[in-house]
Amino acid sequence: MREARLEWFGYVQRKCKRVVIEPQTGKEEEIGTEISTVSKLQAAVIGGGPAGSSAAEALATGGVETFLFERSPTTTKPCGGAIPLCMLSEFSIPSHLIDRRVTQMRIISPSSIVTDLSKTLKPHEFIAMLRREVLDSFLRQRAESSGTTLLKALVTNLVVLTSTREPYVIHYTMDNCQHQLAVDDIIGADGANSRLAKSINAGNYTTAIAYQERIKLPEDKMGYYENVAEMYIGNDVSPDFYAWVFPKCDHVAVGTGMMCSKPYIKSFQVSKHESNQRSKAEK
Repeated sequence: MREARLEWFGYVQRKCKRVVIEPQTGKEEEIGTEISTVSKLQAAVIGGGPAGSSAAEALATGGVETFLFERSPTTTKPCGGAIPLCMLSEFSIPSHLIDRRVTQMRIISPSSIVTDLSKTLKPHEFIAMLRREVLDSFLRQRAESSGTTLLKALVTNLVVLTSTREPYVIHYTMDNCQHQLAVDDIIGADGANSRLAKSINAGNYTTAIAYQERIKLPEDKMGYYENVAEMYIGNDVSPDFYAWVFPKCDHVAVGTGMMCSKPYIKSFQVSKHESNQRSKAEK
């Protein structure tokens, strides 16, 4: 059976013809009449973060049968959670998801010189602070309400198509069972350690790693961060990135990131915990 397909407006037209292959020559000969079927285009999005969820919502809204894979919907991602004001309107993010409206964004240099980036903000503008688990959950639910099928599953392998007549085949684990799903198109949004990128031999690319802790402060200390966020630069916090102190609903998110190796960031974790232990001993 030979198949050709034509995609348009969320649907795919598949035209099939029966063929016989001459064993000695390998030549194909068509037999019978052409069979034409029309069905919904199927797409899979790997990764249920903001990018993946938004892509899934757009596909489903456009009439594409969409499957969104997210292995850990409840995991809290180590992310500062600061987003520009324009993103709220562009992605229709409701205001009740915002933890803090920062109007003072300070950058502290290695020599403790403070630069106030908030001077560029207009009187009505602010930098929104959100928790990623709250934002991501909202975007996934919105994708579902648009018709997306959400699968809490780990994608283990992808069989890429070798011709336009063949589908992608996704191998995944869900509820401790192995499954397969064939789709017409696929979007990879599964992060730095993307299994999809490995499956298609995307090659080497630069990635960053982050480490973050959530720290609850006394009420009087938390008052300082009512509308203030801080970013630190320097080798003592990151050799090639920055550290942040971003206020959230009832805590500050303190983290750092870097584009070096994973063992390197662990040294910053060890230093931080040793510093905490010294502080406790001094008290």
